Amino acid sequence: MKGLFLFKILLFTTFCLGQCTDPEFSTVGVLTDIDEQFYNDDESVNAYSIYSWVSDDVNRILSGNGIPNHEVGTFPNPHNPNTISEQNVNETFSLCPELISDTGAPAGGPAGAIAYAINSVKFDPGTAGRCNDEGECSLANGQGNWSIEALGHNTFDFGDDMNHAHVQPTGEYHYHGMPELLIDFLGNEQGMTIVGWASDGFPVYARYGYSDPNNSNSGLINLQPSWKIKENPDNGRPDTLTSLGGGAGQGTTNPNIPIPMGAFTQDFEYEENYGDLDECNGRIGVTPEFPDGIYYYVVTDDFPFFSRCLKGDFANGGGTGGGVPNCEDVPPGMPCCGDGICGGPETEDNCPLDCASNNLAPSLINFEFYGDTINTNQESVNIGFLIEAEDNDSFLSTYTIRLNINGGSINGGETIETTGDFDSGLNTASAYGSIQIPIGSTEGIWNIRVLIEDVLGLINNFGPNDLSGLNFQNNIYVDNTYLNIKNKSIPVQFSLNQNYPNPFNPNTVINYFLPKDAYVKIIVYDILGNNIKELVNQNQQLGSKVINWNAKNNREFLVPAGVYLLTVEVDKIKQTKKMILLK
Repeated sequence: MKGLFLFKILLFTTFCLGQCTDPEFSTVGVLTDIDEQFYNDDESVNAYSIYSWVSDDVNRILSGNGIPNHEVGTFPNPHNPNTISEQNVNETFSLCPELISDTGAPAGGPAGAIAYAINSVKFDPGTAGRCNDEGECSLANGQGNWSIEALGHNTFDFGDDMNHAHVQPTGEYHYHGMPELLIDFLGNEQGMTIVGWASDGFPVYARYGYSDPNNSNSGLINLQPSWKIKENPDNGRPDTLTSLGGGAGQGTTNPNIPIPMGAFTQDFEYEENYGDLDECNGRIGVTPEFPDGIYYYVVTDDFPFFSRCLKGDFANGGGTGGGVPNCEDVPPGMPCCGDGICGGPETEDNCPLDCASNNLAPSLINFEFYGDTINTNQESVNIGFLIEAEDNDSFLSTYTIRLNINGGSINGGETIETTGDFDSGLNTASAYGSIQIPIGSTEGIWNIRVLIEDVLGLINNFGPNDLSGLNFQNNIYVDNTYLNIKNKSIPVQFSLNQNYPNPFNPNTVINYFLPKDAYVKIIVYDILGNNIKELVNQNQQLGSKVINWNAKNNREFLVPAGVYLLTVEVDKIKQTKKMILLK
């Protein structure tokens, strides 16, 4: 995998009707809270993969840059001269899709996308390659009645990779068929996996479905399309390639190569019930995310590989564009302004001047101190805190907590201060830590200030009045014998951060925060639920904790590469994170 820097998406889903009015199908609550951005260091990519899926009352909203979040083939290559580059993906999909066609309507191509994958990469199964009756063919902007297929034959080579994808002259990386390494990334290679959403709002699954479409206990099968190669070619079909142009390394010579059946779209015909799926490569059935059933499309290993038509209403759905939003209307780090990415650090290359003009300092979502009245005979006490912040046009960088009296660092006076970092490359993030309060400090009401900085150096300074509207009552009372945090209504919560790095080999760091003394149990399980490594099993004091896992099991042997589950249990509260070990 070339050390690909990836974060697995934890796809927690629900099924509810939400704002859909008496719908036949609803997708409300399913995969509507995804916000991922990380660096893909594949030698043919070397760019951030950025994508976000959110929703309003009626729409699923995708924003992204079309950069794949997985390993790709080599681009440019002898049959594809194009380089992968960032795209501007801003699409909407109905949360309440409706079947309006019995046979489906053609979709995709220049008229708009037929579907988008989770990572904002487009599904586009067709090609611009054509042949005429004389066998004169072109892989781009061809003329003639015979549409060249990208997959399933060896006559025409579009330079596609292991993901059945290649690159348009615009730099757009797109899938023609099964997105193999996207499926690996999503972590459910042997199950029903949602890999994207069609423009009509219905989900797209990869390869597998239940043998009985209406019974989730019937076992999974590799779903088969109902399209097959015609027994006899259509009249006028060329059987020999006489010339080829329009592609990298292609000339206009006379190759005199046979063109087998299956090389053209017109070589196939639909036969109802020949396979498991309908003419649009879909069916109605139950799925893990939709236990009451839904219509869904399937990416298959055989023609048509991906649907060439849609049965739902896609007139107002994904692929139609919908205009270019202003930066302030786009989720953090997403493509905006029509010609670039607002996300930092900003340069002339990744963010145009019209985006740069919208730069804003970070904002504070929430701030909490953990504690109550604390009596102490110690020299100092550590008080835990939580910061939740966001930055709409750059990445969060650092935070500073300042306790000051008589003006503190603003106008002089005594100050207590602590500084820390947010997780790198995030527009919305939480940070946990503690600040040390010395006994014997100046008596009185200590005001609290929170300073947040982004990677562009923009700083926002939140004082007592700003904090009072959050979950904190704005100050600490200090005298020589006790500390009184005037915030007794704050719930005491435990939090577990994602391990870093992830994926890793062989070491990874695990950070968690205890708002009070507690018994902590931390165990690493494999995907089958076996206890691999017990990292912690003891009482621990409050505060931020850091531990390391070196990919060894309880017997101190290195474990194989794969997906592991980190489970932390504190006071009957349990949290789990998915970790990926590479070799």
